[in-house]
Amino acid sequence: MANFKKGQMLFEDQYKWRRDKGDGPYIGKIDRDRLDRDEGYEVLDFANASLIDTASLESLHKFERLIKRVPSNEVMKVKILDFIKSNW
Repeated sequence: MANFKKGQMLFEDQYKWRRDKGDGPYIGKIDRDRLDRDEGYEVLDFANASLIDTASLESLHKFERLIKRVPSNEVMKVKILDFIKSNW
């Protein structure tokens, strides 16, 4: 597991750093399975959980760029990760 910080993110200024207006409190499995790609803290957590602890900053940036290429209707983390792996 990587340990990147907010300030290291390529698109830091493009993310929201608060929950979206319609985003309720954390409710368990559904929040573990889905990714809101607009919320920086979710993307950062997903990147840290998906990348190895020795991943470079360039890997984080590549991960972010690939997330932006995932079809917008895909919200499931497992599918997003499959897309990233197949396009790495």
